[in-house]
Amino acid sequence: MNKTKMMSFYVEGPDWGHTVSIDPELFDNERAQIMEAASSGVEKQIDSDEFNLGAIVIVKKNKSSKKEALVNAYLCLVNIGKYKMAEDLRANFKKSSGQDLAEDKTGYSF
Repeated sequence: MNKTKMMSFYVEGPDWGHTVSIDPELFDNERAQIMEAASSGVEKQIDSDEFNLGAIVIVKKNKSSKKEALVNAYLCLVNIGKYKMAEDLRANFKKSSGQDLAEDKTGYSF
């Protein structure tokens, strides 16, 4: 049995950050890896007393990395099954910006 080498990412939101690990064999392309890392970070933070989430979550290879992906937080909430929270975020963001987070097909950008 082969041991899988896990991939680590640093996920950051407003006033919080977590290092998460994912199995790259389960998420074979960059988009899937970034989305899973972001979702895992949000899921970790949701369990804390201080949950604060904006429209985007930042994902980096490590805390000091300059390259970062800006990930749609609405898609992260949907991914972890927090549909009510996702729809609340979507409605609030649409009201303030006029943009619908659910229409984002890519889910992230660099």
